[in-house]
Amino acid sequence: MKLHKTGVIAAGLALFSMFFGAGDLIWPLILGGEAGDKNLFATLGLLVSGVTLPLLGLMAMMLFQGDYKKFFGQTGRIPGIILLFIIQAILGPFGSLPRLFTLSHATLQPYLPEFVTLPVFCIAAIGLIYLFTIQRQKIVDIVGLFLSPILLISLGLIIYLGWRGHPVPEASASSSRETFFQGLNVGYNTLDLIASFIFAPLVLSYFQHDEKGVDSAEARRHVFKKMIKSCAIAGVLLAGMFIGLTYVASFYQSSLPAHAPEARLATVSMHLLGSKGALCSCLAVALSCLTTAIPISVISGDYIQTQFLKGKGNASSCILISLGLSAIVANLGFMGIANMLAPILQIICPGLILLCIFSILHKLYEMRIRRIPIFVAFALSFVSYLVTL
Repeated sequence: MKLHKTGVIAAGLALFSMFFGAGDLIWPLILGGEAGDKNLFATLGLLVSGVTLPLLGLMAMMLFQGDYKKFFGQTGRIPGIILLFIIQAILGPFGSLPRLFTLSHATLQPYLPEFVTLPVFCIAAIGLIYLFTIQRQKIVDIVGLFLSPILLISLGLIIYLGWRGHPVPEASASSSRETFFQGLNVGYNTLDLIASFIFAPLVLSYFQHDEKGVDSAEARRHVFKKMIKSCAIAGVLLAGMFIGLTYVASFYQSSLPAHAPEARLATVSMHLLGSKGALCSCLAVALSCLTTAIPISVISGDYIQTQFLKGKGNASSCILISLGLSAIVANLGFMGIANMLAPILQIICPGLILLCIFSILHKLYEMRIRRIPIFVAFALSFVSYLVTL
């Protein structure tokens, strides 16, 4: 029953890579560029919402054995179905996946022939992602042990060079309190809290498969301990990358393009490494997008097959449907997608946080789930959004 240490490391690296997608690359660069000399407060806010909350979501889902239907069903049958649909849509074809296509194309565009427009690029990306999804039992190993180290090395080099002999950050007109809350908001926009609900079952199934189907209290405790260690690895790596990227952006604020946030990493790399060295950033972005898109496309395809086709149809075809919808939405551009998602995230995130907290207390201390505070949180968030319009 004993899992090899490489299994925990692979799962931890895979979780990090699954989380660290387009939003995790771009939003810290946007945040650091705006925070300037007050980046410390912005980074603290980002760590709370971008690292702590996803780990909270993972913890809650682990306690429910990765059964997100049962987890969301605590709010009631109909609310649970609605919440699951919204989360699958945000994580899949209407949020994360199209952002990954858009960011990859924007970053690689200077090195691509003119005929490789966004639609052409999306078709090529769909083919590549689909190839990786064929061996779905090996996804965690492929992502964790092969793609993640390359991603970490690429981004680590950029961050190291950005810190070495860096200029003094420009003064920010925002207060420390304002920058902290900007960081909190950016953490929501990374979509990591949303992703934690869906990624947890994938990694849990990886450990459970290693347990060779043993179903006992001891086996579940064993899997839980391994999952905790994997979450710790992913959390430390996420925090390190967030800190590094926000500070690099604050150092080189004057060099960042104001109207093309998806091009910021390439711009910083060009400044630090020159035109040839900037290929490093392109590699980092492409790998980040690929490692995130692989599990999301599988999960999204499974959801389409089980919920809309009632288990019928071909799993591969459902993955292609999800990727095809994502390619269409990608034409909105990174900020267009972000603006579409912003009000939805503002409304649902507070209620989801409460749901996680109550679920953990319910599982650990047998506290009764209270639906009213969760619904009140959704209602207050909705009213707050209307007031800010």
